[in-house]
Amino acid sequence: MTIALDIRFRVASGSSIALQNLAMRLVELAPSGLKFVAVRYRDQELPPELDGLDAVIVPRMRAPLELIWNEVRLPGLLARNGVALYHGMKQCAPLFLRCPSVHTVDAIKRGSADDLPLPLVPRLYWGWHVCSIYKRSDHLLPVSYFVGEFLTRELGIDSSRMTVVHNGVSEKFLNSDDHVGDEAGHPLGVDAPYIVCVGSVIPLKNQLAVVEALAKIKDRVPHHLALLGREDPAYAQKIREVAEARGISDRLHWVGFLDIDGMIRHLRGADAMVHVSRTEGFCLATAEGMACGLPLVLADRGALREQCDDVALYIDDPDDHDALAQTLERVLTEPGLSESMKLRGLARVAPLSWPEAARKTLDVYSRLLESA
Repeated sequence: MTIALDIRFRVASGSSIALQNLAMRLVELAPSGLKFVAVRYRDQELPPELDGLDAVIVPRMRAPLELIWNEVRLPGLLARNGVALYHGMKQCAPLFLRCPSVHTVDAIKRGSADDLPLPLVPRLYWGWHVCSIYKRSDHLLPVSYFVGEFLTRELGIDSSRMTVVHNGVSEKFLNSDDHVGDEAGHPLGVDAPYIVCVGSVIPLKNQLAVVEALAKIKDRVPHHLALLGREDPAYAQKIREVAEARGISDRLHWVGFLDIDGMIRHLRGADAMVHVSRTEGFCLATAEGMACGLPLVLADRGALREQCDDVALYIDDPDDHDALAQTLERVLTEPGLSESMKLRGLARVAPLSWPEAARKTLDVYSRLLESA
């Protein structure tokens, strides 16, 4: 029996890391008789466990042309490879398939411009095309109950067609004491404590609010801010301008996208993680932060409270810079608070494993294939 794993992604990010981790565990834990074929780009960089799979190669092309290719060419190629079940692991799937399909849903796909501050074309693509794919799917795998509730409320999808499969956390983070590496010195190359924001530097992730909050307490805490993730040039420039105007540009560090060892090193050296995204389906970064023992300051949006519960301190409005500044200052200065948050975080993140996510996914495969 052959299952197609659509593991296409254009840019490395938290969601691409998640899909690769899940796919590797699916391959590792699959019962005998189950075979996988990867739907991927030819030049896509993948770990050896996935790079060695039989593949349906998708040509690199502009997004509108790829949409047409998905509908015209992909279904026939899947049939030629004997695919009995298609698993869309990101938002690249065709609307019409000749076999049953299951899709991982890692975020809400439509909403107001406040919730999804994206350019118009991506918002239309997510809000119509991707949601249409989910409506046609035989089964959905939302990464949180928050996303599952969105699918029921906004798309009318019955809960019987869904199985919540939380993302896992890499064993390297859960055992980060053994994987710090040999690199000596301060991760940022400065003699100062720091906090981290992890995620693509885009309006959705709202790093600008963290810069504004840090500026308000700059005279009371010595901390710098490390931004870990790829940058949207226009939004990054806006952040630079605000930091310069607030007198904290020398405290900003643009680290970029890191591999797992680099991420662990930067997280373990930080005093706190701040994440005030406007929405989250499941935030891999906050789970990794908990695994590395970081106290969290979060916006109470999306699935963040579902994930982190009482491990974190929350603000209601991601644009309330005063509340964010006060909460951040409390985490950085209140005696004993950081240590108690660390212990709660380690306990909270312990059950999140990729093998468990894979086992739940394989169970869904089994049920769909039996009923096909």
